[in-house]
Amino acid sequence: MRIPLILIAAALLACDPLQERQPDSDSILVVVRRNYERPRDETAVVAVDWSEVTKRLPQLDQSGFRVTDLHFRRPLESELIDTNNDGTAEVLKITYPFPSAEPQYTMMISATSDAQPQVRQGTLEHDDRLSLTYLESYAAFAKGDTIDWPSKIFESSLNFYPNPENFTIISPGSWTYEHGMFLNAGFELWKRTGRQEYFDYCKNWLDLFLLPEGTIRADAYDVTQYRLDDILPGRLCLFMYEETGDVRYKTAAEQLIDHLEHQPKTSEGGYWHKEIYPYQMWLDGIYMADVFSMQYATVFNKPEWYDEAALQIELISKHTRDTITGLMYHGWDESKNKVWADPVTGASPSFWSRAIGWYFMAVADCLEYLPENHKDRTEILILFQDLAASLARYQNEDSKLWYQVTDKGAQPDNWIETSSSAMFAYGFAKGANHGWLDTSYRQRAHDAFKAIVDNYTWYDDAGNLYLDQTVKVGTLNPKVSEGDYAYYIGGETRINDYKGLGALLYASLAISDGVAE
Repeated sequence: MRIPLILIAAALLACDPLQERQPDSDSILVVVRRNYERPRDETAVVAVDWSEVTKRLPQLDQSGFRVTDLHFRRPLESELIDTNNDGTAEVLKITYPFPSAEPQYTMMISATSDAQPQVRQGTLEHDDRLSLTYLESYAAFAKGDTIDWPSKIFESSLNFYPNPENFTIISPGSWTYEHGMFLNAGFELWKRTGRQEYFDYCKNWLDLFLLPEGTIRADAYDVTQYRLDDILPGRLCLFMYEETGDVRYKTAAEQLIDHLEHQPKTSEGGYWHKEIYPYQMWLDGIYMADVFSMQYATVFNKPEWYDEAALQIELISKHTRDTITGLMYHGWDESKNKVWADPVTGASPSFWSRAIGWYFMAVADCLEYLPENHKDRTEILILFQDLAASLARYQNEDSKLWYQVTDKGAQPDNWIETSSSAMFAYGFAKGANHGWLDTSYRQRAHDAFKAIVDNYTWYDDAGNLYLDQTVKVGTLNPKVSEGDYAYYIGGETRINDYKGLGALLYASLAISDGVAE
């Protein structure tokens, strides 16, 4: 059997002048795609063509190297194999534990100052179920031209998934919030560019889920679970109804607003995050549901939904905002569960950056819809401004980004997380663009976006963009999470997770808006 390889060619696109930095081509990434029914825990042997590696990193002919799994930030066991007894290595053998059923894993091969390791003679059975894609760094990819970042991000995904039915590898053909987030941003991109293929892709994806009369397919969306996550894709229904006038999209939007009318609530009227998490409010839920509510209020002149969304924004701030740091805990439980809730306040114990990012993005978007004369606008604007100031204090001075646990950047096992960093960049840029924040936040947004592009985007031989180091999930499900530092730090990351790509696309749009001004 042969080693499954996808070759990389030199890409000709390059950087915006604002993205320039000194080239650093000491590493490549290899995405390992598992093209089979995947068990939850297995160890595979991955055979990498050593000539492909040294073609991309010529210095490895003279130096040592290390191989690191980027999902769990751990070293991988590797050795060079001479398979034809000519005294040189043909294959890099990597023993790769896969402790989850993820369809793809990503490893980094990096040059070191060590001597080149010895080569062992032997044979190797190659697993043809695994396919490999080589990625080069932004520094190696960039050649001096200008990149249209919003289009680069969106078109890369269209290239990965030409058929919307296959969007994405993680959950193809699913009504999910991360897909909705990314395509909502794609619709915004269409409004700016007028490129018909962007509009068509968003519409074709949405139409997969609608029955002829406009209701969302029951096998895609189960209202009885009362998941706020299921509301977010509905923003695309509102966009499409405004653009086309097709009543199917209005019907779907009304189905989702009916969901919110019946969402279980706390005694103060705060939405439970899901039916299975009684009395729990999560920061995530504000982005999932309340931007939709305000957009619905605007499209259909239903001001009561401004009031409802404003209540949610204010309630969760009341219960999760920390008066010392100004940051927000991930969630709050009115019933004060004994697993993670503070026995006095009911709040969870840690500041998870992406949860704060969801809230920060949500309030920025809601301010765009909320009328200037609304009774709660001033309070919500102050919440946004205060949170922005707190986040600015935790933007790392060296990396310009934010850590997975926001306030624990000094801890050696904490790590930079890209989706939250892009979310904060979006909120900063949008706030500065609208005059809600001073212009210094635009520079902070620019610095963060530049740092993500420079250090966490990678490119295949077709020039498609990949975003690394987005945490897969964070939950307050008491069965699996204590909501503490150890839980969040142990989180698995993904490459091209659409929570990260969606946030990056939104950030690129907001930063482009600021440049246009």
